[in-house]
Amino acid sequence: MDGIDEKILDLMKGNARISYQKLGDAVGMSRVAAKKRVHRLEQDGIIRGYNTCIYREDEITLFLDIETTPDGFEEVLDYVATRTAYIRQIFRTTKENHLHIVAVSDSTGNLKYLTNMIMKQCGGKIVKLRSHAVKEVIKDVYGGISYEQRSESDRNGDHESDERSQFSEKGREQLPLSDVSDTENV
Repeated sequence: MDGIDEKILDLMKGNARISYQKLGDAVGMSRVAAKKRVHRLEQDGIIRGYNTCIYREDEITLFLDIETTPDGFEEVLDYVATRTAYIRQIFRTTKENHLHIVAVSDSTGNLKYLTNMIMKQCGGKIVKLRSHAVKEVIKDVYGGISYEQRSESDRNGDHESDERSQFSEKGREQLPLSDVSDTENV
């Protein structure tokens, strides 16, 4: 991957529907050459898909942290990955036998049901389950930071300059919590 690929990725993060012509113009190449670059990035697995970000005011996000027994990790992972609705992302972390899960619903009842079902189905394999509802999204850079910012962050201790800050008061959103609270099941 070279500097042109990085610039293409930065442009596409801002607008995945950008035309090949505009990409080409921005990086100094033809429409066809830009299209070939994008296809190569897709084939190489660097671009793994395109998403539509949908904002729903009634959406509630819940983080689940599950620590399993050594012999129960795969069983719990299989359950949460294949049998549950509401789960958007599952991460295996550097902590031994630990999963970090992002679940989303428009109902606190659905998220409580999800947590209860995980405990009911996998409780004997779970050492600890913690859940935390998102109170406020302060910054959300869908797709990550730009390559230029990443490089600068790597050099200077992760401090972004004021002109590059992507946080704005307008971008902050309060999410309804109603009766969702932090929980821990041990």
